[in-house]
Amino acid sequence: MTDRGQSATVGFVVIFSMVLLMVALISVSGFATLDHVQDAERVNNGVRSFEILSDNVDDVVGDEVPSRTTTVKLYNSQLSAAETTTIEVAVPADDFTHRFEVTPIVLDAGTGTEVVYENGAVIRSDPDGQVMVDSPTMLLTTDYTVIPVVRTTPVGSTSVAGQTSATVRTTHEGTTVLRTDTESDDVTLTVTSPRSEAWLRYLDAQPGTDTCNRVASDTVSCTLDTSEVTVSVTDIAVRFDN
Repeated sequence: MTDRGQSATVGFVVIFSMVLLMVALISVSGFATLDHVQDAERVNNGVRSFEILSDNVDDVVGDEVPSRTTTVKLYNSQLSAAETTTIEVAVPADDFTHRFEVTPIVLDAGTGTEVVYENGAVIRSDPDGQVMVDSPTMLLTTDYTVIPVVRTTPVGSTSVAGQTSATVRTTHEGTTVLRTDTESDDVTLTVTSPRSEAWLRYLDAQPGTDTCNRVASDTVSCTLDTSEVTVSVTDIAVRFDN
């Protein structure tokens, strides 16, 4: 009787321990999955916010309104101004070379993924690669090339973080239009950016692009087959607020 009682007790302890172990494993797995879903949704919200930001900046660049304010949900992400990137347009036949530096706006989700507004484009960058989710308003054809440069520059604080939301105010500071004097089919567009992978795919797919190559780890240079070139640069002041 004593042996049977001890066996029953041991069996109960073993079964109860297994149940606790299974509950713990399911809980850990469930929380990990929940965290993954929350991280993915935070990035998706960031992409949607930056698509709205891009539309608002387009309105300001087009001189439809003097300024726009965009609300960005943070969800423990950080919104900041990144290191400058460079856009260069050269037409050797016209002795036409202009180089511009722009300051991208970056939402860092803290998971290795960033959502970036850069010269009119919205780019999602993560360890697996880069995707341009919203294209710039460039026109690259064999007849005519229009390259609008959006020169964003931070004013005041260069970053903001928190659990709720932040605002990005973009204000028109002036536009300059530059044109080539004579027709030329030898135009070089060079972009130097940590997001050069996304720029390479975008530029290479345009109808006016002849060749497009990576000339450095962060630089892509493209030759455009076009007859006429217009470059505009619009200065946009960027202010971050909680």
